[in-house]
Amino acid sequence: MDWRESASQQARDDLDTLLEDSIRAAAEILGSHGTFAPFMLAIDLTGARAMRALGEPGAATTEDAIRARLERPGDGAQLRARATVFDVDAMAPVRGDAIKVTLEHREGQAIDIVVPYRLADQTLEVDMDRANAATVGRRLWRTRAGAAE
Repeated sequence: MDWRESASQQARDDLDTLLEDSIRAAAEILGSHGTFAPFMLAIDLTGARAMRALGEPGAATTEDAIRARLERPGDGAQLRARATVFDVDAMAPVRGDAIKVTLEHREGQAIDIVVPYRLADQTLEVDMDRANAATVGRRLWRTRAGAAE
């Protein structure tokens, strides 16, 4: 079943907006610096949006460790949705440089999206046509929609 079939309109809108904003922000940083440190975009229960950045991942080397550094106490109760964004070297189903966006919604949707990009001669090409999405296990809201562990 497609995740959209089980999601409310608000969840679909939240996740679509987070994906668009994540790709836009990553592309802007990539275009200026050639790479980017992981960051998180969050939507709270009121609809307010925030960006969280590490600057540098520091000692955190795994995606889970980086995500944990970007989380705040109470996120499970205070957030409606979030996207964690990584600059990765993808191996499959696309190969090479990619923007990885891990989307999550309190309703239970959790999706990893890998979007390949090419940076050459100061020109950035983000290839949304080759983006690949996969549903994954919940991370923040593990037990049931809206409940954090």
